[in-house]
Amino acid sequence: MFGSSPADAFEQKAQKLRRAVERARAQFSQKTRPQSVNRTSVALTGSYFDYLPVELIIDICCQTDWRDVTRLRLVSRAFKEFVDANESTIAVRWMVPGSYLALLSQLFYPPKSRVGDGVRRPTIQYFCGLEKRHITCSQLAYYLCDKAVAPMYGTRFTINWKDREEAKLKKDQAIRTVLHFLTYSRLRLEANKAAMAAENSDELLTLNDLNSAYLGIQSNILTTFDNQTLISTHHALHFLVNSIRLSMSPEPPHKQNDELVAIILRCPIPLNRCVEFFAADCPGAPRGLRKQFMQDMEGERADAEIRFGGGTAPRRSSSGHSREASRRKWSPRVSEVWFEAARIALAERGLQEHKPDGVYFFPECSQELLIGCPGCKLK
Repeated sequence: MFGSSPADAFEQKAQKLRRAVERARAQFSQKTRPQSVNRTSVALTGSYFDYLPVELIIDICCQTDWRDVTRLRLVSRAFKEFVDANESTIAVRWMVPGSYLALLSQLFYPPKSRVGDGVRRPTIQYFCGLEKRHITCSQLAYYLCDKAVAPMYGTRFTINWKDREEAKLKKDQAIRTVLHFLTYSRLRLEANKAAMAAENSDELLTLNDLNSAYLGIQSNILTTFDNQTLISTHHALHFLVNSIRLSMSPEPPHKQNDELVAIILRCPIPLNRCVEFFAADCPGAPRGLRKQFMQDMEGERADAEIRFGGGTAPRRSSSGHSREASRRKWSPRVSEVWFEAARIALAERGLQEHKPDGVYFFPECSQELLIGCPGCKLK
């Protein structure tokens, strides 16, 4: 020490001071780290989030969009574990009354919890599915509004953005109910077919069996619709089917491609196929888009014939006679989807004659555009 230079002495003092600062920092971190945080559900992120209560972090996430929380989940393993542990709590608070997500959640229920208690809890993946359904319904409402309003304007007018949005919003709710009906009727039919096949493994399911089961399933779903929802959905499906008919067969008979229309309504993603059809049918649409749509529909037909065609191979009855003669080629009809069940429901409720939906009104037009069905009567 006696022979050390002033520079060495200064360096030693600096090292002592650095070690003292590090000890003080470690002691401060140990004292200020919250002990109430459940570390089994929240991992350390190495940021100031570690010092915030879990309730506050959840509240921050609830003030953001579900897409932002999805991105936060991809930041690190710690954030992923936090979001996974609290996503149900966050998702419930995203259900803002009146929002499109809240309205769609009333039609499409959340999945059952992975905990195993059987309670339905919304998840981020569930919100992603609702967003996709919302986009599909909005796109289809957009195309249907074009189909409805364009003839009224002819070549003299063009549909401005404000008028288009007004018409689309008024029809969007009916399109959501259409999607709800088509989705759940198909899923219940597939489940019902599997149960029937398990109970009657030695008998061949016929087309009549499946059609009767399908009609019963649809009728049960319609019992949950109030009168106005039933009528609005009836009008929306009429307009949707007739728009596709006219696009595919501009010259009479307009029903000559009904088999393809029926397959579209019975496929796993019916409204997506409708959107693809209208996109391919737009003037100037690429030929490749139309070709791809027809190829997809060929695949849908083959798949639907396997699932709903009434069986795959003939079997013999107890009398020894082949039941091949009782089978017929599967030829789906449009009336099998919604329309037959709706006709029965309307008759039971005394709604065969009802008012049309006056859903569109534009300043350039002298009256409302009435969207309805053959049963509509102006009262």
